[in-house]
Amino acid sequence: MGRFAWRNLLTRPLRTILALVGLSVPILGVMGLFSVSDAVRNLVGETLSRIEGLMLTRENAFSPVVSSLPARLADDLRKLPGVRAVAPEVWGIAPPVEGQGLLVRGVLSNKGMASLFDQPVVSGQDIPSHENLRSAVFPRALKENGEGRFLTQADRGTTNVVISRKLARDFPRADGKPRQLGDTLRIGDRTFTIVGLYETGSMLLDVVIVMDIDTARQVVNVGKDTVSSIYVEGTDTGNNDALSERIEEAFPGVDARGMNEVQANFGNLMGHVDRLLMLVVSLALVVGIVGIINTMLMSTTERFTEFGVLRTNGWSEGNILTLVTLESAFLGLLSGLVGCALALAGTGIINRFLSGGVHLGVTPAMLAMGMALSVVMGTLGGLYPAWRAARLVPMEAIRIGSH
Repeated sequence: MGRFAWRNLLTRPLRTILALVGLSVPILGVMGLFSVSDAVRNLVGETLSRIEGLMLTRENAFSPVVSSLPARLADDLRKLPGVRAVAPEVWGIAPPVEGQGLLVRGVLSNKGMASLFDQPVVSGQDIPSHENLRSAVFPRALKENGEGRFLTQADRGTTNVVISRKLARDFPRADGKPRQLGDTLRIGDRTFTIVGLYETGSMLLDVVIVMDIDTARQVVNVGKDTVSSIYVEGTDTGNNDALSERIEEAFPGVDARGMNEVQANFGNLMGHVDRLLMLVVSLALVVGIVGIINTMLMSTTERFTEFGVLRTNGWSEGNILTLVTLESAFLGLLSGLVGCALALAGTGIINRFLSGGVHLGVTPAMLAMGMALSVVMGTLGGLYPAWRAARLVPMEAIRIGSH
């Protein structure tokens, strides 16, 4: 039965190929969407894993860039039991860098929405406090995979900055080469000197321009009595959740987020995104099933005489039903193989053009899901045509097929 069903598909190659294209595209879309979802999860997870302390922001502020806290809070935090280090920070969207603001980088350069992720951000650090940290991200990135030096107390009040290698490439020198140590960089209406280049490999971190906190206040227009966020290290990094609770109880209106909490919240958000993706995917799968039904209906209509002859030779309704359903299931299986192959090839090609820690991948679980969906879609799409073919009376089927 299986060999007979397979041979029937091969005798109509054009129709089989068109059906494969129609069904493999939804499978490719399913795997592509979930591959992007996994890539975002991995990017955020890898980025958050670099941050070992607590990030304090104003309650309900989703980012330090839009947060504001009283500067005196840092002194109060240092008196709290279990706190080892407190480092105030000022964050803000950078003014135009080398004359290129969001409009120029986005609309005029045809980058579009991608420019939002490339928008440089200013991080002003209280240098003495940050030198006392054990888990500072940017000094570690510079030491492990950078060049030059990080900011020291000698840089307080100066226009020295540390930038990423990505920003050095995005804002090249006049000769087109990336900016190097000792080069200047115009931010807003001021000129800064690059003393260090870091590289984290994360598109979420490699847009940060690090400078002294007082200099940053002038650049992003923040008053001396205000900070954007405060980075806190506890005496026991394994007890961050308890320290977070104590801080939020002691200082109402403050969110003390450990990275485990942030990652959990982000996981919940991505869960909602996945459910939305499933709704979109379901529509594509329905279209695929309709395509299978149409293909199999046309196939069975053309073969009424064949089914009539088979019935007169002893085939039962169940045999006809099984034959057509098997053909449809095989069509789904082939479509799944084509869709999975396209997904593997597509992600491999796209990854060559991606950077910033974003990596698309097709996991074995995705491949299994794609194959299962394709077979189920093929089987479901063949049930009605199979039932229609099986219920025909043998002589009636021969009569209809002969016309």
